[in-house]
Order: sequence, then structure tokens, then C-alpha cells
Amino acid sequence: MRKIFLAISCCLFALTSCEIDNYEGPDASIHGYILDEKTGDPVGTDIQNGSAIIVVEQGWANPQDQTWSIMNTGEYRNDMIFSATYDIRFENCNFYPFSIDDFVVKEGNNEYNFEVTPYIRVLNSSITKNGNTITATFSLEGGKDEVKLKEIQLFAFGDKWVGNNVKYTLEGTGHVQTFNPSIAIDPTTTYTLTIDLTENASIFPYAKNYYFRIGALADVSGVGTVRYNYAEPLTVIKLNE
Repeated sequence: MRKIFLAISCCLFALTSCEIDNYEGPDASIHGYILDEKTGDPVGTDIQNGSAIIVVEQGWANPQDQTWSIMNTGEYRNDMIFSATYDIRFENCNFYPFSIDDFVVKEGNNEYNFEVTPYIRVLNSSITKNGNTITATFSLEGGKDEVKLKEIQLFAFGDKWVGNNVKYTLEGTGHVQTFNPSIAIDPTTTYTLTIDLTENASIFPYAKNYYFRIGALADVSGVGTVRYNYAEPLTVIKLNE
């Protein structure tokens, strides 16, 4: 009798453990761009530790923050979310923080562009190779009058994810300028940054495409962590041909 009882108990346990839950999976997707409200251009960021969208789904007793990543092109995409009403926050980005309450995501595909005020616009950018020198020229414009300039830098890397957090460590000082104290942004000023390829021969050893990107770091108080603003698009130069 004891053996029969144990056998029945094991069968009941197996049936219970194999029971399919009734929770439905994600039924929506959303995509779009982070756009400069003035120019309409995408506001790119760093693929690692860059700007992000913080969302909280309404209707839960203890809602948790979710993060929708923003790509270096300024595009965002999430193909596995639930149709629901969300509260959205933008904080610690490369544009002024703001929030949106009662943001509705419908079942199926959703497309929405967020308009923002970047801390700095990198304008009139050009990156060229002249002999053994990579030269970047550009101008800057503050998103608001209060914005000051803390640093400018020409980043380089072996793929398109180049930025402040994905970059080569370059020799020399021509690729970066730091301002201490931070300076006012003059839109009539043309800035120049350079990379000496001879000095960095070990960094660019192969005949291949390398990616270059101009970045500017703002100094703004009371907005949280400030991240780099970038010129878009990336510049691709094939070296050592």
C-alpha cells in the first residue's frame, strides 16, 4: 500500500510541475528616434553607458524601472514589451531631462519619436585624412544659453560603436581639448582636432576601415550626469591602403 501511495504522489507531482502557466507573453513592440527639437536630426549617444529611456509600467503595486536602450544613431527599439500605460523618464542623458506620464503602448507595432533639447549641437563637421594626419573641424552650438563647454574630443575605433566608452587610447594630445574652467560656447568658432597616424601606427596597423567621431561634453548644473554629444554621421576612412 505504501508503494502505491508513493507512486500516486510522484505522478501528481509530475503533473503539477508540468502545468503550463497562464501568463501571456509580450504583445507589442515600439521603435523610433530621439530627435533634436530644433533641427529634427537624430541625437546619437554611446552604445555603452549612454543615454537611455527609463519606463515604469502602471498598474503594479511595486513597479520596477525598465530601460530601453538608445543606439549610437539616436534610434531606439524594443520588440518584446507589453501593451500598457507607462510613465517615462529621461535622465542622465546628453539632452535636458524630462518625463512623460500616461504614455500608452498599444498592442502590435508602435512608432514614436521623442523630441529633445541636446546640451550641445556639433555642426558643420568634417573629418579628413591629409597625409599622416586625421583632421576634424567643426563648430558648436549650445542647446541653451547656460550651457558651457567642458571638453571636445576626436574618437577613433575599429567599428561603428565608436564613442567615449568604445575607443582607442590614442597617443598625443591633438585629438582632445579640455577646458578648466569650462568656457562659453561661441557658435562662430571653428574647432580643430587631429590624430597623428605616425605617432599612432600601432593603433591603426591594418588596411581596413576605421571609424571616427567628434564629441563634445557640456557643463550644465542641476541636470544629473551629462553625457557626450556627437556629430553625426560617423566618418569612415580606410587606412594603410
